[in-house]
Amino acid sequence: MHADAEAWIAKAEGDYMGTLALVKKRSGKVSHLTCFAAQQCAEKYLKAFLVEHNVPFSKTHDLTKDLLPRCLKIKNEFSILFPQLELLDPYAVEFRYPGDVVTHGEAVKAAKIVRKFVREKLDLERQRRLL
Repeated sequence: MHADAEAWIAKAEGDYMGTLALVKKRSGKVSHLTCFAAQQCAEKYLKAFLVEHNVPFSKTHDLTKDLLPRCLKIKNEFSILFPQLELLDPYAVEFRYPGDVVTHGEAVKAAKIVRKFVREKLDLERQRRLL
């Protein structure tokens, strides 16, 4: 595995751990942070997959319109992630400011699905790599 992909995985795992830690707070005051961390976990896992396959990408938070299409060019199976990525997309920016109230349950579930899927595609689970 490319060292750069491992670096993205390490960051994604940090966001995943942060998501789980925030869930344990059980406070609506951090739901926006929980959702943001969940979105970031998914984003960084997609970027790790792209780096591993030598596919360039810009500095973007757009999961469905930018990162997913690039992943689909490598493995069409990524299409199954569209609902999760669509749900997570707004948490990158929209919900970080006052206004709408968010709950984190669906975002955390979506991030877990994306994480598991990409880890399988990168063969991390079989290798027992916990990066």
